[in-house]
Formats: sequence, structure tokens, C-alpha cells
Amino acid sequence: MKRASNPTLRDVAIKAGVSLTTVSYVLSGRNTGTTRISQPTHARVLAAAADLGYVPNQAARGMRLGRTEMVAVAIGDLEWAPDRALATAAAAILPKHGYQAVIMLGQAWRQFMLSGGADGIIVGDIPPHASEDSTITELARRGVAQVVISAAMQPAGFDVLVPGVVDPASPAAGADSIPELAVHMLVERLVGNAPADGVRVAVPRRLTLRGTSLDAYRESPSAVGSFSWIDRT
Repeated sequence: MKRASNPTLRDVAIKAGVSLTTVSYVLSGRNTGTTRISQPTHARVLAAAADLGYVPNQAARGMRLGRTEMVAVAIGDLEWAPDRALATAAAAILPKHGYQAVIMLGQAWRQFMLSGGADGIIVGDIPPHASEDSTITELARRGVAQVVISAAMQPAGFDVLVPGVVDPASPAAGADSIPELAVHMLVERLVGNAPADGVRVAVPRRLTLRGTSLDAYRESPSAVGSFSWIDRT
């Protein structure tokens, strides 16, 4: 059978000889509820999907569920250690909270997020002197969870991690790593535990980001206590 250029659930259902509901149930990975799919039918659906080259439309699935269960991580270069550390932290931490990390290189994250590709995003690929960004502003207007690593941007419906200068001998130099902090901040925003207007936070660390060490402090009094996982005592 010739593959369709963009096979749909209906194509899979026709090839497998089952209903759309059965195909949706099998391909969604659901294994609870009252619906029972026999093993032969389950295998037939999977074989039909594989033969047709069916790939789930995550955007459409997200519209049905009201969420994608994915988080984008926008970075510039996986060969650069801080970017790689951010991607690694996201991949390790997010699944523990029910999300999968989608690593976006370069500017691809903009259209991806504007099309509803993920529930939230950590943006580490922003020019160091950019004080605003139209994509981030639009996503904030839509209520999309965001953490932006930027020296110049101010929180406005999203959170900001601030690069700065820090004394490596500072007692705070052993604070949580910037990648881990960024991921945890994003998770807190996803579950609604962050102030709506956002916070501006940084943490002293020896790790450098785009040529500068990361110093952090709280600029918003309303941020105090907002992130229960930030405990320096």
C-alpha cells in the first residue's frame, strides 16, 4: 500500500479495519478505563501505523487535552557546555513532573511555541543585551509558562534568571546550578506556584553563561517564598 504523505488516524483505522476510537485508544498508550482492546487488534493497529508512517500530531493532541505534556528548551549549541548542561538538566528533571523535554536549537523555538508545540519553555538563546522579545511577549500574553535567561529582560508574565558577576569565593557559590534552577522555576510556573507577573532571580555560581558568571538575587519582594525549593539555609 502506498504511504499517504501525511497519514491520519482515519488512514490507520481503515488499514487496520477498526474504528477511530480503537486507533486513538491504542496509539495514545492508554491502558486503563473500561475499554478493552484485544492483543491481536492492538498489534494490528500498531502495524498499520508503522506501515503508513503515521506520526501523532502533537499540536492537535494538545488541543484535545488542553496540554502537550512537553516543555521546550531553546538553546544555541549543544556543543557549548552551559547549553548542554541546560538540556541535560531538563531531560533529567522534567519527566519526574510528567513532562518531556524538547530541545530546540537556534530560532526554531519561536514558531514551535507560537503554534502551541509545548506547555512551557526555558529560553537560553536570547541576545545578551535584548531588553524585550516579541515572541516571549506574545507567549506571556497567552499565559504560556516561560523562564528566560537574560541580563536585560524584566519579568512580565514570565520569570527571568539574571547573568551577572560573582565572586567565586562567595559562600553562595555552591548554590543550586543554573540549569537545575531554571527547570525547577519552569515547573513551579507550570503548576501555578509562581507570581503572575513573574520574578527576576539569579543564583551565584561558578558556571558561566555566554561569557559571564551567573550571579543571582531577588529584585521582586513578592518573590520571597514563592519558590519553596530555593532554600539556602
